[in-house]
Amino acid sequence: MSKECVTHHHACDCREEKFRQLEQENAALRADKERLDWIIGQAHYHFFAELGSDLEKGREQIDAARKEAQP
Repeated sequence: MSKECVTHHHACDCREEKFRQLEQENAALRADKERLDWIIGQAHYHFFAELGSDLEKGREQIDAARKEAQP
């Protein structure tokens, strides 16, 4: 089976090369996306861990202020 098209002698070869390029680009973009997903996941984890720590400190300060305000 020939890779040459009957109506345009380079059509199939061009298409195959274009698909090959798109597959390589797609693989590279998927790898980039996986790396970015990991980085974003780490950033979210650290952000919410820090936020939780700050909220806990805030609760402790509120509790201490309430105890001081009690008669």
